[in-house]
Amino acid sequence: MVHSFLNDLDAFYIVLLLFFSMLVAVWIGYKIASKNPKASTMGTELLSPLLGLLALLMAFTFGMSNSRYDDRKNNLIDEANCIGTAILRSDIYPDSLKMEFKKDFESYLDSRRDFYTLGNDEAKINASLKKSAEMSDKLWNRASFFAKDKNYFIQSNMMLPALNDMFDSASKSNIVFNSKVPETIVYLLLIFSVIISLYIGYKSGLEKKIERNFILGFCLLICVVIFITLDLDRSRRGLIKIDTEIEIMQKLNQK
Repeated sequence: MVHSFLNDLDAFYIVLLLFFSMLVAVWIGYKIASKNPKASTMGTELLSPLLGLLALLMAFTFGMSNSRYDDRKNNLIDEANCIGTAILRSDIYPDSLKMEFKKDFESYLDSRRDFYTLGNDEAKINASLKKSAEMSDKLWNRASFFAKDKNYFIQSNMMLPALNDMFDSASKSNIVFNSKVPETIVYLLLIFSVIISLYIGYKSGLEKKIERNFILGFCLLICVVIFITLDLDRSRRGLIKIDTEIEIMQKLNQK
């Protein structure tokens, strides 16, 4: 896991800080314009294109966050399908070997499920990865050992590719599950939101009138959109999770 101030801080506190920062920026902009009778009106002319740029930046960031969320779901489903295929192919072995494979697959599934459901507990996440690596080696070693026996030629030709696909999908899922929107873009979005608020306050100061309901509504709307964007991007915590897809993997142990 990558640790940083922004990533470790809860999304709610980020947008709460942003909300009050935007209100303060509006107030500062208002005071600057209202106390300076010679204040330039150029700032008001820039407000519309800046708002358009903010909307574009928000859409771009939300799109990146949503794309990563979809990738996590799709890769988890693909991994579950690969594991399910490998489990089914263990049925072609004699009963004694089949039970050994089933037992190891059950342990492997438990470790993979733990990887997705342990939240931000880094020690437990690393333990689940270590366990899945151990079970992967055990499954592969057993399958490759019996591949040397001509009596298991057909079974081995079916099991080894299935295991290889299963391991590849797990490696890909590990990377995708922890991928995030670059923090530089998130910081840019947060800073730009505050700057826009400063311009809105400046415009209100020139007009000697501040629309409190409009200001509060604007700041709240921006913060809600950014909160959803951050929440989508945080795979291990938040309101939006992939519980349904994880249930698919949990049901594989029933096979």
